[in-house]
Amino acid sequence: MTGRAPTLADVQSLFQAAVVDGSDDVLGLIPGNSRTSSDVLFGVYRHAYVARLVEVVQNAYPILAAHMGDARFKDMARAYVALYPSRHTNARWYASDVPDLLGRPEYAETPELREIALIERQLDLAFDAADGAVLDLAALGRHPPETWGGLVFGAHPSAAVLRLSTNAYEIWAALKNDTVAPKPARLADPHAVLIWRREGVATSRVLGAEEAMLWIEASRGKTFGGLAEMAAVFADAETAALRVAQYLQGWLVSGLLSEADVHELTATS
Repeated sequence: MTGRAPTLADVQSLFQAAVVDGSDDVLGLIPGNSRTSSDVLFGVYRHAYVARLVEVVQNAYPILAAHMGDARFKDMARAYVALYPSRHTNARWYASDVPDLLGRPEYAETPELREIALIERQLDLAFDAADGAVLDLAALGRHPPETWGGLVFGAHPSAAVLRLSTNAYEIWAALKNDTVAPKPARLADPHAVLIWRREGVATSRVLGAEEAMLWIEASRGKTFGGLAEMAAVFADAETAALRVAQYLQGWLVSGLLSEADVHELTATS
């Protein structure tokens, strides 16, 4: 801009670079006064910008904030703002990388933090997921019984499973319900937490080991017959098909499935 007056677009660009990226180029356009300098005057905007983004992070992870405590959470949020510049036009998605920050080595001694953040982020993703049909018992009943062995199921677009190595879900649930949360602990066996949107509300529950295995395989296209075979290996073979049918009924009632189609049976189904 040497030799000419800056345009409004120039000033806006310099202002944004100063606030977002820390550039000092705009300071030459800001006159100081008898009480303070231009960098102190502009510092008000820089501070306000960071404070607003910290507030965005806190609004996105209220349970994590409750678990960490105000001071510790805000220290983390300010570190996030410094490391993850805003690149979103919608502030709702600015904080989506918080679990990545909490997976860094400096948080290795508190793995529950990342997992609480994963739960909160996945609940938001479930709420915003694409709409999908909800399969019900009546629709499933249109398939003749002799074809059920070849049925494959499509999960609702909002459904996802988190594998948690700590008691993060118990901590999250307790704080959500305003009860005393357990102390953080690592689990001997990881939890599988299913998160999805049910009747417009993001919801969740812990899956037992067998159901988790079957849900994941069903989501990958395993047929009903194939699921029954896997259940027979997992536990009592005589009741395997019945157990799979019971899980299937629960998935239908919960709005977890969007479709069921008959695939031609093969040896690997």
